[in-house]
Amino acid sequence: LCFILLESEGITIPEGMEKNLDNPAPQRPMSFYKRALPETCIAFASRQGKKLFASALANGGLKSFFPLIQQFHTQSEPAYCGLATLVLVLNALAV
Repeated sequence: LCFILLESEGITIPEGMEKNLDNPAPQRPMSFYKRALPETCIAFASRQGKKLFASALANGGLKSFFPLIQQFHTQSEPAYCGLATLVLVLNALAV
């Protein structure tokens, strides 16, 4: 139908475009990656998050932050969250 409308307006359809429309891109699988934060949370990189971080840094409240942040990595499998957290903390403690 789209091709008929385009052609009736004198618009030529690039070669191969029909294939793209016949086989649409696959849907992205459900993922935990970059999910939206709940409204009760403050994004770390937001203006308010940066103010909170600066305040904690100025008041000496980030003693454990830097050893922990060195150990963080993106978790590829949600089922291993407990094990990943344990490894992160033990590595930060240099155990």
